Amino acid sequence: MIKFTKKLRAVALLTLAALCAATTGCKEEEVVPVNYSEIYYKSIRSTTPEIKELNNPDTSLTKIIRYHYPVMVGDTLDVTIMEFQSDVYALDYYMNSGKFQGSAPILRGDFLEQSFRADERIFIFRHDSFRRYERSDLENFVRGFPGYRGGFPQAFLSLPFEHREQGRTSIQTKNFLGLESKFPVLVQSYRDGGLRWNVARSWDQVSPENYEEWARKLHKVDPKGIAKDNECVYFTVDGFADSEFISRGMAQQLAGGRVVVVWGYLDWFDLERKFFNAADRVFEARY
Repeated sequence: MIKFTKKLRAVALLTLAALCAATTGCKEEEVVPVNYSEIYYKSIRSTTPEIKELNNPDTSLTKIIRYHYPVMVGDTLDVTIMEFQSDVYALDYYMNSGKFQGSAPILRGDFLEQSFRADERIFIFRHDSFRRYERSDLENFVRGFPGYRGGFPQAFLSLPFEHREQGRTSIQTKNFLGLESKFPVLVQSYRDGGLRWNVARSWDQVSPENYEEWARKLHKVDPKGIAKDNECVYFTVDGFADSEFISRGMAQQLAGGRVVVVWGYLDWFDLERKFFNAADRVFEARY
């Protein structure tokens, strides 16, 4: 495993950028314009959609769209679409708000709610509990929405695959390791026998100011048994340094702007190996 220094990462990043500029293989995803008045459920057109633009800088929710589809006499399918700044914020709200139960319908009074998260949008379908809608029909509506990509954010794929803990994936958009942060992070937990640790990466590039503001709040310590890398921040989560059962961590902002953090109940030697493994994978990823 090659341990990238900051200088080597910068050189590699510039080389990758040059290659992308010289080929057609590294294109940014195109933003597909949406004509909200022309969104059909099957062949049924909605009454005039209600569109509410949100400009609150304190929330990542940017738009709410409501549709009402007269499927038959006495049966209207209501669809609410919540649009967020990006899919990481939509996924965070879908996973952490406590308002959704995945594929399980929720009974609210006389109505059923079914929900989906796709890209930067959350789709909420509300209909009469006695007139059940096939979930496959609702899925087709979501898949047919302009610009649909679907799936889990690709950024998770850059985290190490080995020893992942199933169901221990999370997104943190306002606080990270209990500290206020101004950048969203993706977190994956790992376990190998008695060893447990976590790997996090920033969703996107982070400004040096936002990274340093967050890193200043960490409980910094000097590592023992390994050579200290001045480009990394060494810290403990619980405020101690030498206990056998302490959660130790390493953090660094890579060349290009992404932030990588690894922490867990590991000695410094194991932690360092896992950190540079994760940092190399995230650095080499195109997302």
